[in-house]
Amino acid sequence: MKKMGQIRTIDDLASRGFVVEDGIEMCAGDEELYWEVLAEALEEGEEKIPLIRQLYEQRDYEHYLVEVHGLKNAMRSIGANHLSEAAKEQEYAVKEQAYEKIDENVEALLMEYQDVVDALKELLRK
Repeated sequence: MKKMGQIRTIDDLASRGFVVEDGIEMCAGDEELYWEVLAEALEEGEEKIPLIRQLYEQRDYEHYLVEVHGLKNAMRSIGANHLSEAAKEQEYAVKEQAYEKIDENVEALLMEYQDVVDALKELLRK
């Protein structure tokens, strides 16, 4: 994920791979609600990144599955579709017990999640 420009408006999120229109659509077309969902996603992300890493390191795939499933849906709801897809791949890898796939992609997933959190931080904490 390339970092380009500063994030000052929700439209700037597109430079970080967000599909803002999809996010707003998921919020019943309500831009104000979208802002609230973005704030929740930021707060949640700061807690979930270390949690997902910990569950992975402990090989607690049962709870890891729950977290990546939740991540998939949460990211879809803010238009971070690229991260939603990455989470979906991890979810299916757990279900298929394709542990090598999880090992190969967990770092990329967490880095991408951190990018999303950083973009939201920039937008919401100016």
